Amino acid sequence: MARFVLVHGSFHGAWCWERLTPLLEAAGHQTTVPNLPASGGDPAPMENADLDAYATRVAGVIDGIAGQVILVGHSMGGIVSAQVAELRPHRLAAVVYVNGLMLRDGESLGSFLDAHAHLEVDDLVLKNMVVSADGAEARFPAEKAADVFYGACAPDAAAWAAARLGPQRTKVYGDRLRLTPERFGTVRRAYVRGLKDNAVSLAYQDAMLGRTPCDSVFDIDGDHSPFLSAPERLAGILDQVAAA
Repeated sequence: MARFVLVHGSFHGAWCWERLTPLLEAAGHQTTVPNLPASGGDPAPMENADLDAYATRVAGVIDGIAGQVILVGHSMGGIVSAQVAELRPHRLAAVVYVNGLMLRDGESLGSFLDAHAHLEVDDLVLKNMVVSADGAEARFPAEKAADVFYGACAPDAAAWAAARLGPQRTKVYGDRLRLTPERFGTVRRAYVRGLKDNAVSLAYQDAMLGRTPCDSVFDIDGDHSPFLSAPERLAGILDQVAAA
């Protein structure tokens, strides 16, 4: 039996894991699915939502759980999970990136994108998200979400999720990770690649894996959101990580 803490990505909330958690629990595992500050209906002020606040929230959740935890970060939640691994390495049995942003010490998402402009990826998240006039907040149009986030989902599941997308403070995209080999570097890592991901492209995923090797890599022939499009496959992968 493992204890999973599942960290959602941008525009999402704890709701996104609703089809995965019953499968993990049926396999005998425990799940905890926090909202990040100001996401998924969380009441924290939007101006307080940044990498430090996100990592502090998740570290606090882990502090309330007995025993070792497997931390699962989806998309932007991968950045959060890495910072939590630096804060609580002794509490983590593993970190699993699900189509996750797996950045290095001193990097932000913005600096990663700049450094990999040569890949000429058509970034559909940046292209389609709507940023406020002051640049502080972004929203993702529901009518674009099926193509970018939920391309392999059943239409009803895609519509259900798209209707729940919320605002995202943009500061986290410029916040830089602070990681050390002695802490973050000691935590076992696994990566789940989405082979047809239109949000975190396979080119970006492979670039990240080339710079930050993982103990295991699993492939899902699907979209950015396997917790909706392939929950049984994702639950099986997480069960394998727990058994390793």
